[in-house]
Amino acid sequence: MTKRKKSSSAFIALLIIAIAVVVYFYRQKFERAPEPAPGPVSGKLTIRFLDIGQGDAELIQLPGGETILIDSGDRGAATVEMLRKYGVREIDLLIATHPHADHIGEMRDIMRAFKVKELWDSGFPHTTKTYADMLQERKDRDIKFLKPKRGVTRKVGDALLEVLNPSNDLPDDNANNASLVVRLTFGSTRFLFTGDAEKESWEQMIASEKDKLRADLLKSAHHGSSNANNEDILDAVAPKIITISCAEGNDYHHPHPKVMRLLREREGIKLYRTDMEGTITATSDGKTIEVTTEKQIAKTDIYLTGDELAERTGAKTDSKKKSAARKGM
Repeated sequence: MTKRKKSSSAFIALLIIAIAVVVYFYRQKFERAPEPAPGPVSGKLTIRFLDIGQGDAELIQLPGGETILIDSGDRGAATVEMLRKYGVREIDLLIATHPHADHIGEMRDIMRAFKVKELWDSGFPHTTKTYADMLQERKDRDIKFLKPKRGVTRKVGDALLEVLNPSNDLPDDNANNASLVVRLTFGSTRFLFTGDAEKESWEQMIASEKDKLRADLLKSAHHGSSNANNEDILDAVAPKIITISCAEGNDYHHPHPKVMRLLREREGIKLYRTDMEGTITATSDGKTIEVTTEKQIAKTDIYLTGDELAERTGAKTDSKKKSAARKGM
């Protein structure tokens, strides 16, 4: 074999090896298995106040792997996708605080996407298709169903749940006041989830359950509305942290000016909002609570009212256009 042929053969062999190496690393980079989705933090309780627009959805993940979901957001919210993002595979307890669409709109899809072991409902009678669909899906899947009332307690993993509202006497005309209000205790840390409970139900709870209302973190009732947040409530709960779940430029003007003034005047309370900061994550080791947010904002802006924020960002104009479009449908 001539020197030229030997050189040519050696070059071809080296080229084949080089191609094989490139293909190998390409596959390693682009065809490797996806990284596992984040689940509960080892040894800690993780609560996420999901940024799902105008509505509520709170994902609770316990260190033992148990999962609780309180409310689901409105129909069309990306709740299912967000739950998958955070590693949810099944839900031990699903709580529908009350039958308004911005709290239960995605319940049917959640029951279809995940194995749900138990559903809690306030029991307030409602005639909407959204509510009927939720109840039918629960029935079709034979999911355990409970309408708990004040005084019911439940241990889920390392957490204790206490139902503080509603009482056995449901209101006749206001689903908000029938909201399931639940306090979760993990170690010495306490979290109060309030649905859309308004003034009348708060007055009942303060009169009968005042000692059980104390909490380190309060999920502001009714998206920061003035009919669900006042001085008496703050005095009874004495929270160090308050979260508000609402959408930027919402049609209800949440959070309301009166509530923002009240919280600004209160010392020692840290305020967080999904409309400004995205999903809010609270992590507890049983002694302390740490809070992180998806977005960082100037803390001087946290007390902007719903309308002030909408004016600043232009969301108010967009909201008006959407409202006009809905009226014309």
